[in-house]
Amino acid sequence: MTTATILQRLMVAQVQAHLALGAAIEELALWTEQNGGAQAAQNARDALKALDESSELIGHCLEELGKE
Repeated sequence: MTTATILQRLMVAQVQAHLALGAAIEELALWTEQNGGAQAAQNARDALKALDESSELIGHCLEELGKE
């Protein structure tokens, strides 16, 4: 297995983990908001932005690795 292949697999796993974390955080944010924690819910959604940004970067890196 080449280094590029290993990196691709690791990055795919990382994106999958980001998606799972994002879904869980969003569910918790919704529950928190419904139970009077609007500020905590907003903080959770702000944190989701960081996950989205890093997932996008990983996606671009995967594209580049796929070109090799």
